[in-house]
Amino acid sequence: MTLSLVKFMSDESIRQTRSTSLNLNLPNAITLLRFIITIVFISLASIQMDRVEDSLCYWRIAFILAILAGGTDFIDGYLARRYNQVTDLGKLLDPLTDKVFTLSSFIILTYYHWVPIWVTCLILSREFAVSGLRQIAATQGSVISAKWIGKWKTVLQMLVLALGGCFWVRWLPLDLNTKSPLWLYWIWQIILILITIFTIYSGVEYFWKGRRFYVSSQNSGAEKKEPERSGS
Repeated sequence: MTLSLVKFMSDESIRQTRSTSLNLNLPNAITLLRFIITIVFISLASIQMDRVEDSLCYWRIAFILAILAGGTDFIDGYLARRYNQVTDLGKLLDPLTDKVFTLSSFIILTYYHWVPIWVTCLILSREFAVSGLRQIAATQGSVISAKWIGKWKTVLQMLVLALGGCFWVRWLPLDLNTKSPLWLYWIWQIILILITIFTIYSGVEYFWKGRRFYVSSQNSGAEKKEPERSGS
């Protein structure tokens, strides 16, 4: 029975070789690597020793991995478009990895008191809500494209993660309790205010553009229920 199972799996793998090779291309491999790096980053960032100084080594390695993960975000998408290697696996894995990386990074910075919890909650809510609306649009065969405000929101998010990470691993000197140095404290506060404004504005704009898809989905659901009532 074992030999039969092995033979079946071998035959099945041969039949799927072509489809697998199409999915596991270089862009998808980079995306998968970024996902693995993100998991390692989260694990190292969660380490807490008795003294902060003892934890810094792990945190700095985690931050370097985060920089690496963020840097490869643009590479896989570029390669997929440049060499026409866009696959269904890539369409699923890339945004999933992006969200896991971004949201976990904000949660970590909030845990270590560098990003206010309400900022992280706002970003989390916006990302999940937009993902839901994007899914509704996709079921209707449409795509809600990102505008300049959404792209600037992403840039500001990366800036917050980069600067907040430098504070976290003590590569930049900032004491939130004493607000020292004052100029760096206010730069940080301004950036947090900007990311809040851009997150809210881009979310509102996205929902305003996609409101017709939501209304259409509600009408479609109502139409499906109507025959059921008539039949009963």
